Amino acid sequence: MLPSIFQPWAEHLVETLAPAPGTKALDVGTGPGTVARVLARAIGPTGAVVGTDPNPAMLTLAAELPAVDGAPIQYSECGATPLHVSDHAFDLITMQQVLQFVPDRGAALAELRRAARPGARIAIATWQPLHRNPLFRALHDAVATVLGPDLAALFEEPWSLPGTEVATLAKEVGFVDVELRDRTLPTTVPGGPDALCCLFDFSAISPYAGPRRADLVAAVRANLAHCTDAAGVHSETAATLVTARA
Repeated sequence: MLPSIFQPWAEHLVETLAPAPGTKALDVGTGPGTVARVLARAIGPTGAVVGTDPNPAMLTLAAELPAVDGAPIQYSECGATPLHVSDHAFDLITMQQVLQFVPDRGAALAELRRAARPGARIAIATWQPLHRNPLFRALHDAVATVLGPDLAALFEEPWSLPGTEVATLAKEVGFVDVELRDRTLPTTVPGGPDALCCLFDFSAISPYAGPRRADLVAAVRANLAHCTDAAGVHSETAATLVTARA
């Protein structure tokens, strides 16, 4: 994965929520635990964090990382629907770049509502469109050039869910005080274009990328040559953060 891209967003998400010490938090689609670990540090040792993910390999990676100085983290293997958690169990719930990939998004929001205690807060981050994300647009354009427009369209899923749709779903399942925040953060990928290309491995085009990997990397290098130096690729990423209260 790319902590240089996802780590600043995890920190921004948790900073926006400003959780109090002792909070019990749930991170849905935790992956390698990026947001869960930031939550644990912010909440402190009197709180607790649960991170869920349907991918056991990701949970293994998360569990093998050094322990965080803060709340204990429990990892649980499950998808967003259903969540294997108790009703009304959490003060804070987060989803970072997950809801785009959930087939039944309404059901996923309903599960968050079920898991939230009265007054609990949620925060859901989704990427803004590709034209607002030049790093990801460079990958997309490389796919279009090397693999063709059909696979380029398949690659667009992570940037396909507007924050306005997330906000509407949150209201429909009973969340209140729904707010949208569009944010852009400076981003550096120390490994350069080659490191950024690892996103192909986690995308819908992964089965098709292998045989043309060298061509894809070459195209991404060309697309990002203008913002690449010895320290890496320097650009920005843009996302929408939807917050609400149960």
